[in-house]
Amino acid sequence: MPQYVLVNRRSGLFNETAKLASRASVAETMSLLTSARVVADHKPPDPSARQVVLLDADADQVAALRATLDADSILEPVVRRNLHLLTPIELRPAVPYTATAAMVARAGKYTVRVTAGGKPLASREVILYLRDPGGGVQITKVQTDAKGKLTHALPSGYQVAFVEPIPYSGYWIMLVGAPPSGSTIDCVPIAKAGPGGKGWWHDAMHIDLKKKNRGAGIRVGVIDTGCGPHPNLKHVTLVGAFIDGKVLPPAEGADIGEHGTHSTGIIGAQPSKAGDYAGVAPGCRLFHARVFKGEEPGQGPSQADIINAVDSLSRDHQCDLINMSLGGGPKSAAEEDAIRDAAERGTLCICSAGNSNGPIEFPAAYSECAAVSAIGRVGWAPPGTYSADNRPREAAKMGKDNLFLAAFSCFGPTLACAAPGVGIVSTVPDTKGHKGLYMEMDGTSMASPAACGALAVILANDAKYRATPRDLSRTKRALQLLAQHCVPFGLPVKFEGRGLPEV
Repeated sequence: MPQYVLVNRRSGLFNETAKLASRASVAETMSLLTSARVVADHKPPDPSARQVVLLDADADQVAALRATLDADSILEPVVRRNLHLLTPIELRPAVPYTATAAMVARAGKYTVRVTAGGKPLASREVILYLRDPGGGVQITKVQTDAKGKLTHALPSGYQVAFVEPIPYSGYWIMLVGAPPSGSTIDCVPIAKAGPGGKGWWHDAMHIDLKKKNRGAGIRVGVIDTGCGPHPNLKHVTLVGAFIDGKVLPPAEGADIGEHGTHSTGIIGAQPSKAGDYAGVAPGCRLFHARVFKGEEPGQGPSQADIINAVDSLSRDHQCDLINMSLGGGPKSAAEEDAIRDAAERGTLCICSAGNSNGPIEFPAAYSECAAVSAIGRVGWAPPGTYSADNRPREAAKMGKDNLFLAAFSCFGPTLACAAPGVGIVSTVPDTKGHKGLYMEMDGTSMASPAACGALAVILANDAKYRATPRDLSRTKRALQLLAQHCVPFGLPVKFEGRGLPEV
């Protein structure tokens, strides 16, 4: 049977009687779903809090019931969100495909050796982008062996379009177009951070790195793949995992990949040694909620998981800001109600616009959220790196001061702002006995936490904001301050929104 989410509306209900009645509507609706099987039922002890039920139910019965449903209940099909995925610009549908003579087009074993500073990179992931005989793109992930070598059986008619080695830390992700079989790809080292933990994104947003307690007094939540372990993120409070409608304990909040640790580090990493990159707002109180089972497509959260995470961070931890670097899929009335309800508690959700070079994706597309596009700076990423490939081909996306809209970034007239999202170096989890690791990533997933961190610093410096009650007026003040601190850099509004946040 198909899966559905049932919740009670909470936004716009400002008295206890209305909230209690809304909560009671869930039980009433459940009594009418005689065919349903409850998968998970998160029912907070506070009787006025939101109840979130994940269930299997008969589609025809649900359709008939929704036509007469109580206004306090939302019953809708499950929607899945994912991490925003990136593919090389040459392989995106908007770019016509032209085969090149350099591409491998014969069947057989394809081999590449991956090194870093001339030394083999063992047991590292490498992404192969293959053109099938019909011109479509097939993505295959392989691992190098102990000598840094990978071997892949290439079917007849397939062509190797790109090879993307991912060193994990210390070296740039590379992107090499159609290297011949037997080639060696040497990954370029990532430079240590400048004084105070500086990267180009700190300069672009005018972050004063001499002020070590930037963002103090502001509470920031992150909804992602989990966080840590990392020595520069020991101050982050893990609030648990929200998976398949269930709420798991804090220990389950550790990262199941790298994405969440990276996004959290952009906001608030606290450098522990020279050369570590600093978070934008290392003085803020950070809370992390894991909603992913894995980083691959299909392992992302349902709206039930996002709702439970938003409620926890906004209601239980009183976060001023919540960063969500995730998205895709259709609109969800239940998810939007939770985000609107959070806004009425004084919490602003800041979301990545998406990486499909198209319209802004949900949840960033909700009017209650601040959507962020991704920008880069010419010259930061070394030639041959994945980040260098994300420079746009259209002149219309090139702005002032060598800033540009990333080739992958989604955009639209409702963008709140643009923020650095190309070649961003941040924390990734400890692994194989190595600690304090840093890696570069690209995406609106990086731009959103950069904007979130900058806004945390701005809010911490605004006495009026700090004195504003935790209600909708506080959220509106945050949005107002974000707009006031954005500086245009020469792109159309649909690309940059109000501009780049400057502290």
